[in-house]
Amino acid sequence: MRRIMSLIQEFALEDHKADNAGIELLREVYPYLDRELSGDSGPAPAKLQEALTTGNFPLYFNRVIDAAVEKRYNYRKGQWRDYCRLTEVPNYLTVERYRMSEFDTLVKRREKQEARAGYIYEHRYQMRVADYAKQIDFSHQILVNDDKGAFDDIIMKLGDSGARFDDFYVSALYDNGLSQAALLALGALYAGTGMLTTANLTIAITAFAMRVDARGNPLNIPPKFLVIPPILRPAANAILESEKIAELATNSINPVRSYGIQIKEDPYIAFVAPNVPWYLFADPGDVAAVTVCRRAGLGDRVYVYAKAPDKMPMSAAGAMGTGDWRTGSFLTGDIELDVESTIGSRSDAPGTLVGITDANGIFWSSGTTP
Repeated sequence: MRRIMSLIQEFALEDHKADNAGIELLREVYPYLDRELSGDSGPAPAKLQEALTTGNFPLYFNRVIDAAVEKRYNYRKGQWRDYCRLTEVPNYLTVERYRMSEFDTLVKRREKQEARAGYIYEHRYQMRVADYAKQIDFSHQILVNDDKGAFDDIIMKLGDSGARFDDFYVSALYDNGLSQAALLALGALYAGTGMLTTANLTIAITAFAMRVDARGNPLNIPPKFLVIPPILRPAANAILESEKIAELATNSINPVRSYGIQIKEDPYIAFVAPNVPWYLFADPGDVAAVTVCRRAGLGDRVYVYAKAPDKMPMSAAGAMGTGDWRTGSFLTGDIELDVESTIGSRSDAPGTLVGITDANGIFWSSGTTP
């Protein structure tokens, strides 16, 4: 209540800043009301009633009582875990991951002839994790005086901040100019320019079907996830759920509906309308187009920490109680909170594929042409 009275005084002084007599009256009366609330009022000012009337006390009281702190946004967790592979690394050192090629194609062996030698070669890439963090500190008094509930969900806000960072971090592993340029350089089977239409999505699906490995063997890996910015959701729903081709007023059967492609949204995909890009991903269990790593033992999550309290309650007999982070530090009363995420990705291709670990699991379209 005393904090409410303080806010009322601030409103009153601001509205009467051009009235010197009114200012003097308010400065006499409101401190009296504050002392009254604390149980130590003393004699009332002679013009108490006048101050409460001319100072628009009812108006300011209603204005402060009506004020409220909105609840935090109901943050929706990113969907990248469905189309990216998640792995662990033991520490902060760079680790190597290997992918072995397929074995040679068999050739005819004639009678009494020794079989020809074949070989397998390896492809390797490097990964590492790093810590990302932010901290906030505020006084114990702020927490105590918070009669509007502004800090009720402060810990959840910190957690949301860490989760949003993870979503942004993963999106930037593939949605960046260098990765897109690398996919374009690989040819039409890896990148295109078409907007999200049934025809252009069919081209992308066909591109997956035409891919081969380094030995010319068909990969035969179907796409599973259409990754889009939220603005493309209505168009994607129409394309993938319609029995007929959504863009044509004909009875032609929709050729992409039977593929069972799932829609995933990435709100961090960058675009300048009307050119809206989109991606097609394979199941990460078949081909890991993007691999995200966490440090072993931490799990797939962000952490919120509070600085351990150094102010311990003590009884008159000298018994020590349990510390509470909400009491703040011993010296200043400050409360310190920290949010951290330990996350990583490919680290050996910063100028080319960036975070893409296998281009055979991804197709990108810039969305610039019909």
